Amino acid sequence: MADVSLSTDQNVLNKMDIGGRVILEVTCPNGQSAQVQSTLIGFKKGQYVFLEYPIAPPLEFNKIYLEGAEVTFRAITNTTHRDVIAFRTQIHSVIYRPMEMICLHTPSSISMRQIRTHQRLETKFSCNLAVGSHNLTGVMTDFSAGGCAISLPAKLNPSNLLNQEVSVAIELGGVSSITVSGIIKNIDPKEKQSKIGIMFDSNSIDESSIQTLHHQSILKNWSID
Repeated sequence: MADVSLSTDQNVLNKMDIGGRVILEVTCPNGQSAQVQSTLIGFKKGQYVFLEYPIAPPLEFNKIYLEGAEVTFRAITNTTHRDVIAFRTQIHSVIYRPMEMICLHTPSSISMRQIRTHQRLETKFSCNLAVGSHNLTGVMTDFSAGGCAISLPAKLNPSNLLNQEVSVAIELGGVSSITVSGIIKNIDPKEKQSKIGIMFDSNSIDESSIQTLHHQSILKNWSID
């Protein structure tokens, strides 16, 4: 299990991307609770964290009850290994102008847990996915020895594909394609596209394939001014 580090340094918040997705577990004073997704708008160091008000919370709890609610906050950092940042705090207020926002108190302590043991490399490889009876075409946007992220031009239903076995055929242009297998561990559906995270089966990818992917990524991303 990855180590968890605890920090009281508010600068840890700088490791989050503005506009990035966050997950909130909310327990309201009236007893209602829910888990919702939101987007980080920004923060004022040592005072507040600002989030978009969730468009469609699973529970139609009254916004007035949100003030003072206990919150568990989780997000992915922009660090090399993409750590999880988490903390517990309270909702300070709901802001209505110029847009609906939730204002959180900044936490007294913040925990971080490493979820990747391999550095990821950005790239753009066309790939074909076979998931059960589904065949999908997308673009691999980054990869490491442990897994990859793939962007697909369609909104996917996470309940149909999450934790499913997948085979990925990676097209490398003038080099023979590489096929790896793994498990779909994350799906982030948008209006017209989805991004999925795949954890490789360690037995399906060898060091030679990893080196080939790394080499081709560098060549593909190389530009001459």
